[in-house]
Amino acid sequence: MNRILKILTVAFLAFFLSFSGISAQSASVKKMREQAGTLRKEITEKEKILLSSQKDVKSRLNNLDIINAQIKEVKTLIGLLQNEVKAIENEITLYDREIERQEKIVEQSRMQYAEALRRARKYSNFQSKIAFIFSADDFNTMVRRYRYTGEYMNAHKRLAESLKLQIATLEVKRAGLQATHLLKKQSLKEQDAERAKLQSLEREQRKIVESLKRESKQVERELKKKRADLQKLNKAIDREIERIIAEEKAAKKRAEEAKKSSGSSTKKGTPEYKEDAGIAAMSGSFLNNKKKLPIPITGPYLVVEGYGVKNAISGKGNVPINTGGITFEGSKGAQARCIFDGKVTAVLDTGNYIFVLVRHGKYISVYCNLANVRVSGGENIKAGDIIGDIAVDAKEGNPRMLFQLREEKKKLNPAEWLKM
Repeated sequence: MNRILKILTVAFLAFFLSFSGISAQSASVKKMREQAGTLRKEITEKEKILLSSQKDVKSRLNNLDIINAQIKEVKTLIGLLQNEVKAIENEITLYDREIERQEKIVEQSRMQYAEALRRARKYSNFQSKIAFIFSADDFNTMVRRYRYTGEYMNAHKRLAESLKLQIATLEVKRAGLQATHLLKKQSLKEQDAERAKLQSLEREQRKIVESLKRESKQVERELKKKRADLQKLNKAIDREIERIIAEEKAAKKRAEEAKKSSGSSTKKGTPEYKEDAGIAAMSGSFLNNKKKLPIPITGPYLVVEGYGVKNAISGKGNVPINTGGITFEGSKGAQARCIFDGKVTAVLDTGNYIFVLVRHGKYISVYCNLANVRVSGGENIKAGDIIGDIAVDAKEGNPRMLFQLREEKKKLNPAEWLKM
């Protein structure tokens, strides 16, 4: 009797020490899970800001292209107007010179006309005209003087009137050109004002684009840092799980050694983990049922994120993330179910996430993002048993669960083991 009590006492102490160590490790994992949840929320917010900034930058750049095209059109129009104004100014200069030349001719004609008037007054009476005509030295001169007295005055008058008409015509043309010149100058002034306005708008848009680019880069740097922090935290969680596994092995070894030291080494105990149990559609060990294991979510499901490294933001290849498993999306009321017979190793609540670890011999299945749990640590469960209800993703509005599969410390791709 004393020997049996001694064996039971040693086994109890080994179990208590093992459970205490694992509980301490679970508390550490819980704290890190809380930190991971906070980081994930911050990353989600930064992703939204980054996407918004990138859309804004693209929109502003499109606006800049439009403004630059408008500025180019205005510059072309201004160039044409400047050429037209210059041509008109040259034509006005030519008319001014012609008018000046004609005015000089008119002035000369006026002087000649005045001289003719003086001579006409000198020979204004009939006798004077007769004396003027017959005082000629010869007949031809006398005839010319006769014609002269009759036509001289009329000829100068017609010349003066003709010159005045030419000057009036030139002045009308010059006035028309000056009116056109004024309109062109006004249009040129308006186009200059439009160009200045567009250039001011272009400078403003460029400042906004540069500001958005700086903001986008800052958010991207912060997002990268958050991703790096989350990656470090996930590694720390992995190390804690490794330590838990090591503690389990050490506790098992201590229990076996305690049994040996108490003289019961020849008695074989029942294995803690069975690999040969299964359900109707499966048989043999966990390994023998590769590609036959059931989907860990009840009802219709959708794989929204596969195993391996993925981009954190769709269409952007500079912020990678590795979930280490597969994310399933189910219909309303979807539940997490055990994929194979095993034992619940841990039930952890980080405040943001609830997840359960189930050991199947040397394999471990992980069910993350549960709304509640229907199993407890240390409990033996069967394939198909309900582990808990899956939490609804706040962004997508449907139940979503991250499922991971490991062979001790090594991460496995669940798609190679599940019946998908």
